[in-house]
Amino acid sequence: MKKLLIVILVIFIPIFIFAEKRALKFEDMFKAGRLGSISLSPDGLKVAFHVKAPDLEKNKYKTDLYIADLRTGETQKLTTSEGNNMSPVFRSNSEISFISTRDGDPQLFSMDLVSKKEVKLSDVPGGIGDYSWIPDNSGFVFQKDIFPCKDTIEKSIEKEKKIEDRGVDVKVLNSLMYRVWNSWRDGKRSHIFLADNSGKSGKDMTPGNFDTPPLDLGGQKDFTFSPDGKVFAFVKNTDKMVAISTNNDIFLKRSDSNEEKNITQQNRGSDVNPVFSPNGEKLAYVSMEREGFEADKHNIFIYDLKSGKSKNLTSGFKYSINEFIFSPGGSYIYFTASESIFVPVYRLRIRDKRVDKIAGNIYASDLNITKNGKYLVFLNQSVSFPKDIFKVKIRGRKISRVTSFNREIFDGIDMNPVERFVFSGAGDEKVEGLLIKPPFFDPDKKYPMVFLIHGGPQGAWGDDFHYRWNMSLFASPGYVVAAINFHGSRGYGQDFTDAVSKDWGGAPFIDMVKGQQYLVENYKFIDENKIVAAGASYGGFMINWIAGNYDKFKYPFRCLVSHDGIFDSRSMYYSTEELWFEEWEYGGTPWNSDLYEKFNPSRFVEKFKIPMLIIHGEKDFRVPVSQGIMLFTAYQRRGIKSKMLYFPNEDHFVQKPKNAQFWWSSVFKWFEENIK
Repeated sequence: MKKLLIVILVIFIPIFIFAEKRALKFEDMFKAGRLGSISLSPDGLKVAFHVKAPDLEKNKYKTDLYIADLRTGETQKLTTSEGNNMSPVFRSNSEISFISTRDGDPQLFSMDLVSKKEVKLSDVPGGIGDYSWIPDNSGFVFQKDIFPCKDTIEKSIEKEKKIEDRGVDVKVLNSLMYRVWNSWRDGKRSHIFLADNSGKSGKDMTPGNFDTPPLDLGGQKDFTFSPDGKVFAFVKNTDKMVAISTNNDIFLKRSDSNEEKNITQQNRGSDVNPVFSPNGEKLAYVSMEREGFEADKHNIFIYDLKSGKSKNLTSGFKYSINEFIFSPGGSYIYFTASESIFVPVYRLRIRDKRVDKIAGNIYASDLNITKNGKYLVFLNQSVSFPKDIFKVKIRGRKISRVTSFNREIFDGIDMNPVERFVFSGAGDEKVEGLLIKPPFFDPDKKYPMVFLIHGGPQGAWGDDFHYRWNMSLFASPGYVVAAINFHGSRGYGQDFTDAVSKDWGGAPFIDMVKGQQYLVENYKFIDENKIVAAGASYGGFMINWIAGNYDKFKYPFRCLVSHDGIFDSRSMYYSTEELWFEEWEYGGTPWNSDLYEKFNPSRFVEKFKIPMLIIHGEKDFRVPVSQGIMLFTAYQRRGIKSKMLYFPNEDHFVQKPKNAQFWWSSVFKWFEENIK
């Protein structure tokens, strides 16, 4: 009898353990708290951060402040007020400042961490944007959109009210760029204003008909003070037509003067993200060399304020820099850079430009360092968990996790890690891809495959937790998910990134063709008769390109999903906002470059036959909604199975909770009905 009981237990206990796990659902993925904006206390013992949490029932997001002990990971919620509370900054060990919309417009507040008493520090009409403290805490600067012809915020508000009171619903356009990403500029410019500790705003630190921070291609922080508070650094683009220019420059001015000095005027590429050294004698910044190219390699330059000379510190480093900070002593710079599917942390010794990897096989962001220089603190994520706070002890390079914010959501879910594969792509160069197996994977079974294509085109798939294109969620119904970092992707050196420009339907498409064949013929659990493909932005372009060139693939696609993709390259140029992007990628304008026609998906409409789900948002000004409408018209007129999701209040990304839920359910239904 005992032997029989043992046999029963041996058979059934693993089943019970296995049954405890379940597949990831949209609700699991989407309700996870999204950590961001971390700030370290001066004593290096605590970290403040905000968490953005969606509410599906109310169809909105709520952001609140938290604090965590860096030694124990113990976490405490700091705010419970109405509105959103975000962007915490430690002013002392016992006080933080933050932005809150509890009274309507975003304003600056402070909180005593002992008494929890909160004080409102600003009362700017219409609210404020990003902010930064003067080092001696005598005041702060903040971002605000105003009419540049007015010299105060109050006068700008008066003009805005007069325009509203006219009762005329019209936008008068006088120049490019009149709209960016998802918002209209309406003749306003972004300026930085100085405020004292009472919150009373005064001096416009960046007057003129220019934007600070710049409209696009900006750094993490594009305005800052020197440690002594006497020098103000900021970024703006002063070219006559910003729509065709990436020439962001860094300017310096004394806080008690109106004189400005452009320290990067010799470089026509983008220069952003100024950071003063701890002693204030030098300024580091990120620079791209080539004019008009938004995906050039980011190098760290350092400028000597006394001599006025700059030098490139990372010319010999292969990868493009993401973000950086100085060490407390100023001898080192710590930075992150995309390498393959990871974003490791590196250390740069300024004296001899030596670079060492401090933490690898991670996906790091929001890099901070304790004032004693012993620990780096950052956000880390992977395909199987959203962002959490991690730290690494620099001496010994030991990585440890500080928070497990969403543990209760993901502990019971079966998600597989990323697997990497390499194959010979275009020009027989090595190309890397990512593969995610479905939950409860059985190697003896056959699974349908979702073939994902990233945007950019100079983007990349990585070992990260993506809320809009989450590879684990794509795998959850029982799909193998494959994603290729084709020619043009980041993380493989600048030559590889450059390869997509002026060749949109060339080398990257060959990578798709070869990669799909490699996957089917090397992973026997992939069902060659059940393959679907989806992509967004450039990935949407590639889906549209595949629709007209499907016959190049050895194995058929059962259906396609094109999200915010370019359908007609010529009309795209005349309706988008960033003209520099089109002119670089296509080698000129539509009237002097044949590439707009060569790589034009609309050229192949007569070959379309694969069922397609088309998705587009009305407020997408990067790839205007007309591209999706034209694509849908072409499909319908040809009588080919197709459906369009039109989101009137979404932009390039579908983010409102219930809209996102509908997006995912529609995509899964499209896959399922066409695979069957």
